[in-house]
Amino acid sequence: MTTTEPIDWRAVIAVLANGDSRAVFAEIVGGTVPSGAARDRALARLSAIGLVEEGPDGRPVVAEARLRATLRQAAPEPVTGVERFLSSEGRIVDYPSRRTDRHDLLTLIAGRTIGPDENLSEPQLGERLARFADDVATLRRYLVDAGLLARSPDGRRYRLAPAEPAG
Repeated sequence: MTTTEPIDWRAVIAVLANGDSRAVFAEIVGGTVPSGAARDRALARLSAIGLVEEGPDGRPVVAEARLRATLRQAAPEPVTGVERFLSSEGRIVDYPSRRTDRHDLLTLIAGRTIGPDENLSEPQLGERLARFADDVATLRRYLVDAGLLARSPDGRRYRLAPAEPAG
């Protein structure tokens, strides 16, 4: 079955950097190796882009070290802090087990959900929380239990809880 979905170039580089995978790929590709000027042009192109280099015996070899360096350079910076609990789309991947991490995550969510002077109905709050999690009721409860959101006495409206005085 043929698909037109693009291939992740990082995965291609990683496979090409692995000798076993590269050998199997070469077996599959097979075909007739061009000779003469066509081979020389193809080898020059492969050398020019850095995919092959001259080996110790003067024959072309795959530039594995360059492939690995390309992967290292292209690797995304590791996500640190509370952001590590969010997907690249900003959704909660998992709730932290450590209390301080959970509180920091909920503080971030609260700050991104409701402004200091806003007073939201439950549906309005749920709509905003849906950007972060599918289970908005649980997230809302976590925010209230953490003291980050205050609920009106009738339970219909929500606002940021007043900040606790420092000291």
